[in-house]
Amino acid sequence: MTQSDSNSSSALDEHISLDSTRTPIFLHSDDSRGFELASVLNLDTVQIQFAPTKSWYLGTRRGELALRHSSEADFVFSERSVRRKIDDARDTHLAKACSALSGRKVLDAFGGWGIDGFTLSALGCEVTILEVNPLICTIARYLAIELGCVAKVLCIDAERYLRSTDDVFDVVYFDPMFPAHPKSAKPARRMQVLESLARQDTDVDRVFELAKSRTRDRIVVKRRRTESPGRLNPDWNVCGKSVRFDVYRTR
Repeated sequence: MTQSDSNSSSALDEHISLDSTRTPIFLHSDDSRGFELASVLNLDTVQIQFAPTKSWYLGTRRGELALRHSSEADFVFSERSVRRKIDDARDTHLAKACSALSGRKVLDAFGGWGIDGFTLSALGCEVTILEVNPLICTIARYLAIELGCVAKVLCIDAERYLRSTDDVFDVVYFDPMFPAHPKSAKPARRMQVLESLARQDTDVDRVFELAKSRTRDRIVVKRRRTESPGRLNPDWNVCGKSVRFDVYRTR
């Protein structure tokens, strides 16, 4: 790599920071599917030779949007696997905790890949999904399109959104990153990649307090089953085998 190429790669590393408003996708010049995705998802296109060397970036693999890395295997979230996860999640603890009914307005404040939000949308809720990391958010937007999901997916910090919006929701749903797992077994790869990208400095308690004024009915917080609820005791909870949904009434 020449010095000019190195400088270009460094600048592009900065371009995919959390403050980026247009996220780049790194493509070969003959990748017609990649350019189609770039147009649909409003992404900047950059030649693949300038791809970052030390971080995840967007590209394509076999016609699908992919997260790529110079030292990691490509990560692809297929539509089929997401549909299966959504089907498995219907009429489960998430739906019960959120009282998922047609027309319920739900804010998924820490959306991640968007699977819980897509599930609630499939159950008839009007869902807005927030995700601050532009790479994660772009994957979630891509999945929403592939699934034909009508949920809104916004690339914005939850605290900033709650301070600026006039919208009021029936449910605000929190699925913050769990603390480090006490067991040695690694989580599924989708969670490993999410953990490597997700913002870790969010003050969940502060966002919780802001959410109270934007919620008509309840705030739902997803936690590990054995995790402490913290300083606020929920009104009730819905427990699964490994996770628990704590429900806080806001009426």
